[in-house]
Amino acid sequence: MPEVAVQAVALLTPAGTLVLLALLLGFAGVVLPAVWSHRPYRREAAHRVLVLLLRGAQETLRAVRALLLR
Repeated sequence: MPEVAVQAVALLTPAGTLVLLALLLGFAGVVLPAVWSHRPYRREAAHRVLVLLLRGAQETLRAVRALLLR
């Protein structure tokens, strides 16, 4: 397993590795509770946060595309 981590860092560069780590932590902190929580209020809260994150990502991608198309 450590060899995989070393190869990932070599392939992605340190910045890419940090982005990947942030995405994995976000997935573990938002998506998994939305799916597996037994408490309805936790599932609803995780769902709301996930929707906010996805909308923000969509707006960011739109802005980047608009800048690139200029």
